[in-house]
Amino acid sequence: MSEGQSLWILLPTGQRASGEWIDDTLRDRADEQGLLDRLTQVAAFPRQRVEVVRGPNAEGQVNEMFYRRGWTDGLPIVPPTMNRVDAMLRMGGRPRNTVLGEAEPLKGVVTVEKVAINAVMAGCEDSHMPVVLAAAEALLEAEFNLRGVQTTDENVTPLLMLSGRLAKTLHMNSRFGALGPGWRANAAIGRAVRLIMHNLGGGWPSAVAFAGLGQPGRYSLCLAEDDEFNPWESLREELGFSAEDNVLVVQRAESVVNVTGGLDDLASVMASATSSFSRLHGGTVAVILAPFVAKSLAERGQSKADVKAYLHANSHASAEEFEKSWLPARLAGQTKWPRWVKDGVAKGRVPAVESPDDITIIVAGGDIPIPQCAYMPTWGFPPCRIAKKIETTSI
Repeated sequence: MSEGQSLWILLPTGQRASGEWIDDTLRDRADEQGLLDRLTQVAAFPRQRVEVVRGPNAEGQVNEMFYRRGWTDGLPIVPPTMNRVDAMLRMGGRPRNTVLGEAEPLKGVVTVEKVAINAVMAGCEDSHMPVVLAAAEALLEAEFNLRGVQTTDENVTPLLMLSGRLAKTLHMNSRFGALGPGWRANAAIGRAVRLIMHNLGGGWPSAVAFAGLGQPGRYSLCLAEDDEFNPWESLREELGFSAEDNVLVVQRAESVVNVTGGLDDLASVMASATSSFSRLHGGTVAVILAPFVAKSLAERGQSKADVKAYLHANSHASAEEFEKSWLPARLAGQTKWPRWVKDGVAKGRVPAVESPDDITIIVAGGDIPIPQCAYMPTWGFPPCRIAKKIETTSI
Protein backbone atom coordinates (compact mmCIF):
# COMPACT_ATOMS: atom_id res chain seq x y z
CA MET A 1 0.00 0.00 0.00
CA SER A 2 1.46 3.36 -0.97
CA GLU A 3 2.24 6.06 1.57
CA GLY A 4 -0.70 8.30 2.39
CA GLN A 5 -3.38 5.78 1.49
CA SER A 6 -6.27 5.54 3.95
CA LEU A 7 -8.63 2.83 5.18
CA TRP A 8 -12.06 3.84 6.41
CA ILE A 9 -12.86 1.19 9.01
CA LEU A 10 -16.16 0.37 10.69
CA LEU A 11 -15.86 -0.63 14.34
CA PRO A 12 -16.94 -4.19 15.23
CA THR A 13 -17.50 -3.74 18.93
CA GLY A 14 -20.80 -3.34 20.71
CA GLN A 15 -22.78 -0.61 22.39
CA ARG A 16 -25.60 -1.22 24.83
CA ALA A 17 -29.02 0.26 24.14
CA SER A 18 -28.08 2.98 26.65
CA GLY A 19 -25.15 4.00 24.44
CA GLU A 20 -22.38 2.64 26.68
CA TRP A 21 -19.59 0.69 24.99
CA ILE A 22 -19.09 -2.83 26.27
CA ASP A 23 -15.32 -2.32 26.00
CA ASP A 24 -15.35 -0.13 29.11
CA THR A 25 -16.65 -3.08 31.13
CA LEU A 26 -14.22 -5.40 29.38
CA ARG A 27 -11.29 -3.18 30.25
CA ASP A 28 -12.10 -3.49 33.93
CA ARG A 29 -12.42 -7.27 33.62
CA ALA A 30 -9.18 -7.53 31.64
CA ASP A 31 -7.39 -5.43 34.25
CA GLU A 32 -8.71 -7.65 37.07
CA GLN A 33 -7.44 -10.75 35.26
CA GLY A 34 -4.01 -9.34 34.39
CA LEU A 35 -4.58 -9.30 30.64
CA LEU A 36 -3.52 -5.74 29.86
CA ASP A 37 0.06 -6.69 29.03
CA ARG A 38 -1.37 -8.29 25.88
CA LEU A 39 -4.50 -6.19 25.41
CA THR A 40 -2.67 -2.88 25.56
CA GLN A 41 -5.32 -0.83 23.74
CA VAL A 42 -8.54 -2.06 25.35
CA ALA A 43 -11.24 0.64 25.22
CA ALA A 44 -8.76 3.00 23.49
CA PHE A 45 -10.61 3.83 20.30
CA PRO A 46 -12.58 6.76 18.89
CA ARG A 47 -16.16 6.55 20.12
CA GLN A 48 -17.69 6.74 16.69
CA ARG A 49 -18.89 4.45 13.93
CA VAL A 50 -15.97 4.98 11.53
CA GLU A 51 -12.22 5.19 12.13
CA VAL A 52 -9.65 6.24 9.54
CA VAL A 53 -6.30 4.43 9.48
CA ARG A 54 -3.52 5.92 7.36
CA GLY A 55 -0.06 4.78 6.40
CA PRO A 56 2.01 2.57 4.09
CA ASN A 57 0.88 -0.57 5.94
CA ALA A 58 -2.64 0.39 6.95
CA GLU A 59 -3.99 -3.17 6.83
CA GLY A 60 -1.18 -4.34 9.10
CA GLN A 61 -1.89 -1.45 11.44
CA VAL A 62 -5.56 -2.43 11.63
CA ASN A 63 -4.67 -6.02 12.46
CA GLU A 64 -2.30 -5.07 15.25
CA MET A 65 -4.65 -2.42 16.59
CA PHE A 66 -7.68 -4.74 16.61
CA TYR A 67 -5.67 -7.48 18.31
CA ARG A 68 -4.46 -5.13 21.04
CA ARG A 69 -8.00 -3.81 21.54
CA GLY A 70 -9.25 -7.37 22.06
CA TRP A 71 -11.40 -7.50 18.93
CA THR A 72 -9.97 -10.66 17.30
CA ASP A 73 -9.81 -14.37 18.02
CA GLY A 74 -6.01 -14.20 17.88
CA LEU A 75 -5.81 -14.81 14.13
CA PRO A 76 -5.35 -12.09 11.50
CA ILE A 77 -8.57 -10.45 10.34
CA VAL A 78 -9.74 -8.77 7.14
CA PRO A 79 -10.05 -5.03 7.86
CA PRO A 80 -13.76 -4.11 7.74
CA THR A 81 -13.59 -1.19 5.35
CA MET A 82 -16.76 0.65 4.42
CA ASN A 83 -16.71 -0.78 0.88
CA ARG A 84 -16.31 -4.35 2.10
CA VAL A 85 -19.05 -3.99 4.67
CA ASP A 86 -21.39 -2.34 2.15
CA ALA A 87 -20.88 -5.27 -0.23
CA MET A 88 -21.67 -7.71 2.58
CA LEU A 89 -24.81 -5.74 3.47
CA ARG A 90 -26.08 -5.85 -0.09
CA MET A 91 -26.11 -9.64 0.09
CA GLY A 92 -27.84 -9.58 3.48
CA GLY A 93 -30.92 -7.97 2.01
CA ARG A 94 -31.85 -5.99 5.14
CA PRO A 95 -31.33 -2.37 6.24
CA ARG A 96 -28.03 -1.93 8.07
CA ASN A 97 -29.63 -0.44 11.17
CA THR A 98 -32.05 -3.32 11.69
CA VAL A 99 -31.73 -4.47 15.31
CA LEU A 100 -31.73 -8.24 15.79
CA GLY A 101 -31.42 -8.17 19.57
CA GLU A 102 -28.85 -7.88 22.36
CA ALA A 103 -25.93 -10.28 22.75
CA GLU A 104 -25.38 -11.69 26.22
CA PRO A 105 -23.80 -11.30 28.63
CA LEU A 106 -22.77 -7.64 28.12
CA LYS A 107 -25.80 -6.83 25.95
CA GLY A 108 -24.17 -5.27 22.93
CA VAL A 109 -26.85 -4.35 20.40
CA VAL A 110 -26.69 -6.68 17.40
CA THR A 111 -27.50 -4.81 14.21
CA VAL A 112 -27.28 -6.11 10.66
CA GLU A 113 -24.33 -3.77 10.09
CA LYS A 114 -22.45 -5.12 13.13
CA VAL A 115 -23.02 -8.66 11.87
CA ALA A 116 -21.64 -7.64 8.46
CA ILE A 117 -18.57 -6.02 10.03
CA ASN A 118 -17.68 -9.16 11.96
CA ALA A 119 -18.38 -11.33 8.91
CA VAL A 120 -15.91 -9.28 6.87
CA MET A 121 -13.32 -9.60 9.64
CA ALA A 122 -13.79 -13.39 9.67
CA GLY A 123 -13.00 -13.65 5.96
CA CYS A 124 -16.54 -14.35 4.76
CA GLU A 125 -17.53 -13.95 1.16
CA ASP A 126 -20.46 -11.61 0.56
CA SER A 127 -22.64 -14.62 -0.31
CA HIS A 128 -22.14 -16.01 3.21
CA MET A 129 -24.03 -13.11 4.79
CA PRO A 130 -27.53 -14.70 4.83
CA VAL A 131 -26.13 -17.72 6.67
CA VAL A 132 -24.27 -15.55 9.19
CA LEU A 133 -27.44 -13.53 9.79
CA ALA A 134 -29.42 -16.72 10.41
CA ALA A 135 -26.75 -17.90 12.84
CA ALA A 136 -26.77 -14.58 14.68
CA GLU A 137 -30.54 -14.74 15.05
CA ALA A 138 -30.27 -18.28 16.39
CA LEU A 139 -27.74 -17.21 19.03
CA LEU A 140 -30.17 -14.56 20.24
CA GLU A 141 -33.02 -17.02 20.76
CA ALA A 142 -33.72 -17.54 24.47
CA GLU A 143 -33.38 -21.31 24.12
CA PHE A 144 -29.78 -21.00 22.92
CA ASN A 145 -28.85 -19.56 26.34
CA LEU A 146 -26.06 -17.33 25.04
CA ARG A 147 -25.33 -15.98 28.53
CA GLY A 148 -24.66 -19.49 29.77
CA VAL A 149 -22.59 -20.43 26.74
CA GLN A 150 -20.47 -17.29 27.08
CA THR A 151 -19.80 -17.48 30.81
CA THR A 152 -19.65 -21.17 31.73
CA ASP A 153 -16.39 -22.89 32.65
CA GLU A 154 -17.30 -25.67 30.21
CA ASN A 155 -15.96 -25.76 26.65
CA VAL A 156 -19.28 -25.41 24.83
CA THR A 157 -19.52 -23.79 21.41
CA PRO A 158 -22.18 -23.22 18.73
CA LEU A 159 -22.56 -26.08 16.25
CA LEU A 160 -23.78 -24.90 12.82
CA MET A 161 -25.27 -27.40 10.36
CA LEU A 162 -26.46 -26.20 6.95
CA SER A 163 -29.09 -28.37 5.28
CA GLY A 164 -29.99 -27.50 1.69
CA ARG A 165 -28.69 -26.96 -1.81
CA LEU A 166 -27.21 -23.63 -0.79
CA ALA A 167 -24.31 -25.56 0.71
CA LYS A 168 -23.06 -26.45 -2.78
CA THR A 169 -23.51 -22.88 -4.02
CA LEU A 170 -21.37 -21.61 -1.15
CA HIS A 171 -18.84 -24.47 -1.47
CA MET A 172 -19.53 -25.48 2.12
CA ASN A 173 -17.87 -28.80 2.75
CA SER A 174 -19.86 -31.89 3.73
CA ARG A 175 -17.34 -34.53 2.65
CA PHE A 176 -13.67 -35.25 3.30
CA GLY A 177 -12.52 -32.96 6.10
CA ALA A 178 -15.98 -31.47 6.65
CA LEU A 179 -14.94 -30.26 10.11
CA GLY A 180 -11.84 -28.64 8.65
CA PRO A 181 -9.49 -27.35 7.61
CA GLY A 182 -9.49 -26.12 4.04
CA TRP A 183 -12.95 -24.75 3.14
CA ARG A 184 -13.61 -21.04 3.37
CA ALA A 185 -17.35 -21.24 3.99
CA ASN A 186 -17.05 -23.70 6.89
CA ALA A 187 -14.18 -21.79 8.47
CA ALA A 188 -15.32 -18.21 7.90
CA ILE A 189 -19.03 -18.57 8.71
CA GLY A 190 -18.27 -20.33 11.98
CA ARG A 191 -15.57 -17.80 12.76
CA ALA A 192 -17.96 -14.90 12.11
CA VAL A 193 -20.32 -16.34 14.72
CA ARG A 194 -17.48 -16.48 17.24
CA LEU A 195 -16.49 -12.86 16.52
CA ILE A 196 -20.11 -11.75 16.97
CA MET A 197 -20.18 -13.50 20.36
CA HIS A 198 -16.81 -11.97 21.21
CA ASN A 199 -17.29 -8.40 20.04
CA LEU A 200 -20.99 -7.83 20.66
CA GLY A 201 -21.60 -10.13 23.60
CA GLY A 202 -18.23 -9.55 25.21
CA GLY A 203 -17.27 -13.22 25.49
CA TRP A 204 -13.56 -12.58 25.98
CA PRO A 205 -11.54 -15.56 27.26
CA SER A 206 -10.30 -15.10 30.85
CA ALA A 207 -12.23 -11.84 31.23
CA VAL A 208 -15.86 -12.91 30.80
CA ALA A 209 -15.63 -16.40 29.27
CA PHE A 210 -14.05 -18.94 31.61
CA ALA A 211 -14.06 -22.15 29.58
CA GLY A 212 -11.44 -24.12 31.47
CA LEU A 213 -9.62 -25.46 28.44
CA GLY A 214 -11.48 -24.29 25.35
CA GLN A 215 -11.52 -26.32 22.16
CA PRO A 216 -10.71 -25.85 18.45
CA GLY A 217 -14.45 -25.73 17.73
CA ARG A 218 -14.56 -22.38 19.52
CA TYR A 219 -12.85 -20.93 16.44
CA SER A 220 -15.39 -22.52 14.09
CA LEU A 221 -17.66 -25.58 14.17
CA CYS A 222 -19.63 -25.46 10.95
CA LEU A 223 -20.45 -28.04 8.29
CA ALA A 224 -23.07 -29.03 5.76
CA GLU A 225 -25.34 -32.06 5.58
CA ASP A 226 -24.57 -34.15 2.50
CA ASP A 227 -27.73 -34.46 0.43
CA GLU A 228 -26.24 -36.86 -2.11
CA PHE A 229 -24.91 -39.42 0.39
CA ASN A 230 -27.81 -39.12 2.84
CA PRO A 231 -30.13 -42.14 2.29
CA TRP A 232 -32.93 -40.71 4.45
CA GLU A 233 -34.98 -37.53 4.66
CA SER A 234 -32.84 -34.43 5.10
CA LEU A 235 -32.52 -32.67 8.43
CA ARG A 236 -34.56 -29.74 7.07
CA GLU A 237 -37.41 -32.04 6.02
CA GLU A 238 -37.29 -33.84 9.35
CA LEU A 239 -37.74 -30.46 11.06
CA GLY A 240 -40.78 -29.53 8.98
CA PHE A 241 -39.27 -27.58 6.09
CA SER A 242 -39.43 -28.48 2.40
CA ALA A 243 -36.71 -30.17 0.38
CA GLU A 244 -36.28 -26.89 -1.54
CA ASP A 245 -35.59 -24.84 1.57
CA ASN A 246 -32.17 -23.97 2.95
CA VAL A 247 -32.09 -24.28 6.71
CA LEU A 248 -29.39 -23.57 9.27
CA VAL A 249 -29.65 -25.72 12.38
CA VAL A 250 -27.83 -24.46 15.47
CA GLN A 251 -27.11 -26.47 18.60
CA ARG A 252 -24.63 -26.37 21.48
CA ALA A 253 -21.64 -28.74 21.35
CA GLU A 254 -19.28 -29.34 24.23
CA SER A 255 -16.77 -31.29 22.15
CA VAL A 256 -16.32 -33.40 19.03
CA VAL A 257 -15.53 -37.05 19.77
CA ASN A 258 -14.24 -39.12 16.86
CA VAL A 259 -15.83 -42.57 16.70
CA THR A 260 -14.50 -45.07 14.19
CA GLY A 261 -17.16 -47.75 14.14
CA GLY A 262 -20.85 -48.44 13.86
CA LEU A 263 -23.88 -47.79 16.02
CA ASP A 264 -22.66 -49.92 18.91
CA ASP A 265 -19.42 -47.94 19.08
CA LEU A 266 -21.34 -44.65 18.95
CA ALA A 267 -23.74 -45.86 21.65
CA SER A 268 -20.79 -46.86 23.84
CA VAL A 269 -19.27 -43.39 23.59
CA MET A 270 -22.64 -41.76 24.24
CA ALA A 271 -23.08 -43.91 27.35
CA SER A 272 -19.81 -42.66 28.82
CA ALA A 273 -19.00 -39.57 30.87
CA THR A 274 -18.94 -37.51 27.66
CA SER A 275 -22.72 -37.22 28.12
CA SER A 276 -22.53 -35.99 31.72
CA PHE A 277 -23.90 -32.53 31.00
CA SER A 278 -26.55 -33.91 28.66
CA ARG A 279 -27.79 -35.86 31.67
CA LEU A 280 -27.41 -32.97 34.11
CA HIS A 281 -29.25 -30.36 32.06
CA GLY A 282 -31.09 -32.33 29.42
CA GLY A 283 -30.41 -31.27 25.88
CA THR A 284 -29.93 -32.18 22.26
CA VAL A 285 -26.81 -34.01 21.09
CA ALA A 286 -25.53 -34.49 17.55
CA VAL A 287 -24.22 -37.53 15.71
CA ILE A 288 -22.43 -37.32 12.37
CA LEU A 289 -22.75 -40.57 10.47
CA ALA A 290 -20.20 -41.45 7.82
CA PRO A 291 -21.77 -42.07 4.38
CA PHE A 292 -20.54 -45.68 4.54
CA VAL A 293 -22.36 -46.26 7.83
CA ALA A 294 -25.56 -44.50 6.73
CA LYS A 295 -25.68 -46.45 3.45
CA SER A 296 -25.11 -49.76 5.22
CA LEU A 297 -27.88 -49.06 7.72
CA ALA A 298 -30.33 -47.94 5.04
CA GLU A 299 -29.60 -51.03 2.95
CA ARG A 300 -30.54 -53.13 5.97
CA GLY A 301 -33.89 -51.35 6.07
CA GLN A 302 -33.19 -49.02 8.98
CA SER A 303 -34.68 -45.53 8.92
CA LYS A 304 -33.23 -42.48 10.62
CA ALA A 305 -35.84 -42.89 13.35
CA ASP A 306 -34.68 -46.49 13.82
CA VAL A 307 -31.09 -45.31 14.21
CA LYS A 308 -32.07 -42.72 16.81
CA ALA A 309 -34.10 -45.30 18.72
CA TYR A 310 -31.19 -47.76 18.69
CA LEU A 311 -28.70 -45.19 19.92
CA HIS A 312 -31.04 -44.09 22.67
CA ALA A 313 -31.76 -47.66 23.79
CA ASN A 314 -28.09 -48.65 23.83
CA SER A 315 -26.42 -45.53 25.25
CA HIS A 316 -27.26 -46.30 28.88
CA ALA A 317 -24.72 -46.14 31.67
CA SER A 318 -25.32 -48.46 34.58
CA ALA A 319 -26.63 -46.74 37.70
CA GLU A 320 -23.40 -47.70 39.47
CA GLU A 321 -21.19 -46.20 36.75
CA PHE A 322 -23.32 -43.08 36.65
CA GLU A 323 -23.32 -42.49 40.40
CA LYS A 324 -19.55 -42.81 40.79
CA SER A 325 -18.75 -40.52 37.86
CA TRP A 326 -17.54 -37.02 38.76
CA LEU A 327 -20.69 -34.94 38.35
CA PRO A 328 -23.10 -37.11 40.36
CA ALA A 329 -20.45 -37.74 43.03
CA ARG A 330 -19.45 -34.07 43.21
CA LEU A 331 -22.99 -32.68 43.13
CA ALA A 332 -24.68 -35.33 45.25
CA GLY A 333 -27.43 -33.64 47.22
CA GLN A 334 -26.62 -30.22 45.70
CA THR A 335 -28.59 -30.28 42.48
CA LYS A 336 -31.84 -31.61 41.07
CA TRP A 337 -31.30 -34.14 38.33
CA PRO A 338 -33.99 -34.38 35.65
CA ARG A 339 -36.82 -36.77 36.37
CA TRP A 340 -35.78 -39.09 33.54
CA VAL A 341 -32.30 -39.43 35.05
CA LYS A 342 -33.72 -40.26 38.49
CA ASP A 343 -36.02 -42.81 36.88
CA GLY A 344 -33.04 -44.33 35.06
CA VAL A 345 -31.06 -44.64 38.29
CA ALA A 346 -34.02 -46.37 39.93
CA LYS A 347 -34.19 -48.83 37.01
CA GLY A 348 -30.42 -49.37 37.05
CA ARG A 349 -29.68 -47.80 33.62
CA VAL A 350 -29.35 -44.10 32.75
CA PRO A 351 -29.69 -43.04 29.08
CA ALA A 352 -27.49 -40.39 27.49
CA VAL A 353 -30.52 -38.25 26.59
CA GLU A 354 -34.18 -38.30 27.53
CA SER A 355 -35.58 -39.52 24.20
CA PRO A 356 -34.54 -40.51 20.67
CA ASP A 357 -35.77 -37.11 19.45
CA ASP A 358 -32.96 -35.49 21.46
CA ILE A 359 -30.43 -36.93 18.99
CA THR A 360 -29.74 -34.95 15.80
CA ILE A 361 -28.32 -37.08 12.99
CA ILE A 362 -26.69 -35.79 9.84
CA VAL A 363 -24.65 -37.58 7.19
CA ALA A 364 -21.26 -36.09 6.31
CA GLY A 365 -17.70 -37.17 5.63
CA GLY A 366 -15.66 -38.91 2.98
CA ASP A 367 -17.24 -41.52 0.72
CA ILE A 368 -14.90 -44.34 1.69
CA PRO A 369 -15.63 -47.76 3.22
CA ILE A 370 -14.49 -46.70 6.68
CA PRO A 371 -16.93 -45.83 9.49
CA GLN A 372 -15.56 -42.43 10.54
CA CYS A 373 -18.32 -40.90 12.65
CA ALA A 374 -18.47 -38.31 15.42
CA TYR A 375 -20.45 -37.62 18.57
CA MET A 376 -21.06 -34.11 19.88
CA PRO A 377 -22.44 -34.04 23.42
CA THR A 378 -24.18 -30.91 24.55
CA TRP A 379 -24.06 -28.62 27.55
CA GLY A 380 -26.57 -26.36 29.17
CA PHE A 381 -30.26 -25.75 29.27
CA PRO A 382 -32.88 -25.61 27.88
CA PRO A 383 -32.70 -28.29 25.15
CA CYS A 384 -31.54 -26.53 22.00
CA ARG A 385 -32.11 -27.27 18.33
CA ILE A 386 -32.84 -24.00 16.54
CA ALA A 387 -33.72 -24.09 12.84
CA LYS A 388 -33.61 -20.92 10.74
CA LYS A 389 -34.77 -20.81 7.14
CA ILE A 390 -32.31 -18.82 5.03
CA GLU A 391 -33.60 -16.29 2.54
CA THR A 392 -31.41 -16.50 -0.55
CA THR A 393 -32.96 -14.01 -2.96
CA SER A 394 -29.63 -12.17 -3.30
CA ILE A 395 -27.45 -15.23 -3.91
